[in-house]
Amino acid sequence: MPLPELPHYPDVVSLIPNSGVQFLDFGFSLIDGEGKKNAKAPADWGFYDPHPDTRVSAQELPILLRRGAEEMTPGREDYAIDTKRLLQFVERTWLPIPLFREEPGRSFHQGPVNWARAYLVRLGERDKGGNEFRLVVALDTGLMDEYADSGYLAPSSDDARNGRRFSLPGKTDFYNFLLNQPWLRDWLNELFKTMVEQEESRRANRREVVLSPEEILDRMSGPNEPLARYVAFIDLLNQLDFLPKLLFSDTVTAAKQVFVDVDMVLDLGNSRTCGLLVEAEPDSRGADINRAFRLELRDLSRPEQIYVDPFDSRFEFAIARFGLNHHSHRSGRADAFSWATIVRVGPEAVRMAGSRRGSEGRTGMSSPKRYLWDEEPSQQSWRFNGQTLDDEWEGFAAQGVFAGLVNDAGKPLHAVTAGEDDLPTLLARYSRSNLVSFALAEILLQALVMINAPAQRLRRRNADLPRRLRRLILTMPTALSLAERELLRSKAEAARDLLYLCLGRAERQFGDEPGKLEWIEGPPPEIILKWDEASATQVVYLYSQIALAFSGDARAFIRAVRGNGPADAQGHGSEDGDSLRVATLDIGGGTTDLVITALRADGKGSNVTIFPKQLFRESFSLAGDDIVQMLAREVAVSALSRTIQQSIGRERAEALVQELFGGNRGDMTAEEQLRRQQFAMQIAAPVAVALLGEYEGYDPINPPAVETRVLGDFFRPDAPPPPGLVTSLERAVTEAGASGFRLMDVPIPVDLTEVDRIVRSLVGDMVRALTEVVWHYRVDVMLLSGRPSRFPAIKDSIMETGALPAHRVIAMHEFRVGQWYPFRNREARISDPKTTAAVGGMICLLAEGHLHNFNFRSDDLYARSVARFVGKVEANNSNNRLQAQDVYLADLDFETIEDLPDAKFEFRGPLLLGVRQFPNQWWPASLLYMIDFADEEARTRAMRRTPLRVQLKLESTKRPRVKPNEPPEKVVNDRLAIGEVEDCDGGVLSGRQQPLRMRLQTLRNRDGYWLDTGILIDV
Repeated sequence: MPLPELPHYPDVVSLIPNSGVQFLDFGFSLIDGEGKKNAKAPADWGFYDPHPDTRVSAQELPILLRRGAEEMTPGREDYAIDTKRLLQFVERTWLPIPLFREEPGRSFHQGPVNWARAYLVRLGERDKGGNEFRLVVALDTGLMDEYADSGYLAPSSDDARNGRRFSLPGKTDFYNFLLNQPWLRDWLNELFKTMVEQEESRRANRREVVLSPEEILDRMSGPNEPLARYVAFIDLLNQLDFLPKLLFSDTVTAAKQVFVDVDMVLDLGNSRTCGLLVEAEPDSRGADINRAFRLELRDLSRPEQIYVDPFDSRFEFAIARFGLNHHSHRSGRADAFSWATIVRVGPEAVRMAGSRRGSEGRTGMSSPKRYLWDEEPSQQSWRFNGQTLDDEWEGFAAQGVFAGLVNDAGKPLHAVTAGEDDLPTLLARYSRSNLVSFALAEILLQALVMINAPAQRLRRRNADLPRRLRRLILTMPTALSLAERELLRSKAEAARDLLYLCLGRAERQFGDEPGKLEWIEGPPPEIILKWDEASATQVVYLYSQIALAFSGDARAFIRAVRGNGPADAQGHGSEDGDSLRVATLDIGGGTTDLVITALRADGKGSNVTIFPKQLFRESFSLAGDDIVQMLAREVAVSALSRTIQQSIGRERAEALVQELFGGNRGDMTAEEQLRRQQFAMQIAAPVAVALLGEYEGYDPINPPAVETRVLGDFFRPDAPPPPGLVTSLERAVTEAGASGFRLMDVPIPVDLTEVDRIVRSLVGDMVRALTEVVWHYRVDVMLLSGRPSRFPAIKDSIMETGALPAHRVIAMHEFRVGQWYPFRNREARISDPKTTAAVGGMICLLAEGHLHNFNFRSDDLYARSVARFVGKVEANNSNNRLQAQDVYLADLDFETIEDLPDAKFEFRGPLLLGVRQFPNQWWPASLLYMIDFADEEARTRAMRRTPLRVQLKLESTKRPRVKPNEPPEKVVNDRLAIGEVEDCDGGVLSGRQQPLRMRLQTLRNRDGYWLDTGILIDV
């Protein structure tokens, strides 16, 4: 379980005003590991709870008479609440807690009443500190002035200015007034009702039991038992005595507004995402890479968990709930504990995806970045994932402040232009491209909360100062088209703008210019897209070697790497001994990238500047997720098919497997589509990933013996596949005629030699082709990065070409990087090569004047288009080959051309356009565009006039915004558009008569990637 390390809080903890929902983590035990009871924790609490006919007043409260053996108040005890009954009531639910303002004389003010909540969890196994429980305290840091008619609901600006403290009252007398507030009483009564109904449901073995108010009252020990359990919970927290006092740092006084700037680098991948942050002290101009720290994601539905490693890029629509908000609203604070975004990312999203039923509609996807190209509004509405306490599935994902700032396509309202939809969304038909902004906004919000979290600030200097994001640096796939780069930039800017509007840090300005915002609390984070992932990996290697191993002497490093033997024989033409050529093969989840860079050292001794020049870059869409898909099909699905064959024969079994895991059918239900998708994501893919994990240690010279395991062995006992999915698949197989079928008992062969063969068959040709390029450029050293680079077949395929000797091929997961690396393992090595892009991006940011012993001109690594040949890619060609006869535009150089050559090609029906870098037709092309009829009316009107003759043009592109007083950057544009269209008779079709439409499309299947569709069998 990914539990956060428990901080050692001081007696008084400072909070940053308006820093969102902040969390404090605590651990404790009622019984220690040796079976001894915690002396601070009472065994039970005794209460007097007068019945209505004996009450003095209509709202009389239960009176705490006894705490364990300690008598509190004389009186007749009606019932006792022991720890078992208490935990049954408070576990895994958010409860308001009274953290009130302290007054002189150990007294407390009446409030604030709705700004603090607690969440208690019993751990499955004790944490490293031996704790059996975790308590998470959530604090809404929004300030709110106190008014006579609304009460004291939240800390105020005056509280922050005067340094007033807040803590938990030790006596019930100080918070009895809170127990009388209807919103809290109803909250506790509803929790009690839910608890009792769940007990009855378990006893009756029924899905749902609904009890009447009279039946609920009959099950109470007294008329106010929910209040009594709540009082016992607050008293337990008091007796354990670990909650610190709280106060707010004064950021509301203008003269005291000093901030610590924070930069964040994000490697937003198709499969996984990695984030890194670094602070710049107020009294320094730069940041220290040695103080960089990982991005943390708080799981909002299991708030005791935090994720610090690279996380799954999946996202799901979900409303963050911090308790029973419908009761909280009645307190008078409608926006209490409002989480600004409406999606969850990472492991939380993966878990949510497994809980879907199918009938609720689409709730998320594997990675929005895969669909950056798709700007079309969705045909179906997006819906929230998750169940309310009433077991009702959520509706359209169009609730909350965030949704009110975008239109139905998901475009920010402040950025719409004339003629576009300028109304807030109702149907949530967000384009998949705009969902990149939704996911980025959630990641940004998690980062903003994290950098101002008390636990994080206590580890840093200037712990009481507020933090703000200064820059967001996004790394990119190496050969991402310039058109897609500008799209990614615009989505990142939209994410920032929408989030800051939600947080009240920006306001919309109405005028002639769309996209204009006024920033309330200083400048917003600058969005930087400069460096690709493979180049960033090179910088990690160079920094570790030059700055640390060679103390800044880049010339000595270059001489050591090139040597006097074979490396000199690779001479680089006119380049002297102060140059080096480095290649990086970065294999990620979605793309495989190759970059070759020439490095030149200028200067003497350790006072040297390194000038990089990229000689070659290329990306292919064949990568790690494709390996997972093939293994899922060849191992998991094949094993399932063989098992079914034993009951119903081969022909019927193959037909059933095709029906379950093949493409869409006209009669396929939503539940069947979900079952297929969940099987791929929740069962087949985990089996493939587990096999690949074992394959990373495979030795082809001494291969392990083949063994057989059952499917259930691939899952931890505490994390099995969704039971509903297992039951549904078993029912489908049984209905097809198989008897006694148990999915978790399906035998799976663990044959690592076969895994090696499968990996080689899929990526071997690609790796060899890229290695040939490496040989052509006479590279001195080659780096391997990305998680799939750990597979033996990758390095072995490179070695078999003879392009480089073994000692010049460096796998980054084996590279000893040093103690400075934020994601190092205990041996100071890079345990996960995925992290090198984010860390390298941070070094690129700091390398120009901020790092000791390392001056690197990262500004020379600017984006270049690799599209040289444009033409039609065959729709059934899975290798994306662009044949010579299908090339429409050749020898392009988007760095220099002002317009495209005057060349036309025939259009007879929908076609995919791809681009490639070399004239060789065997070199793989990359899909980039789809040309089709604009609509059915245009199709009907124009088909009689085909073949149409189409001429392409360069689409006009706005220059990106630049800082004041800076010269505008040169904008290289490689986005194509339809220029002129002629019919078969030579007539020009223009204006409304022009029937075609051209759009970006980088996936062959417009319906989606296999992780989203679940299609494992392509035939």
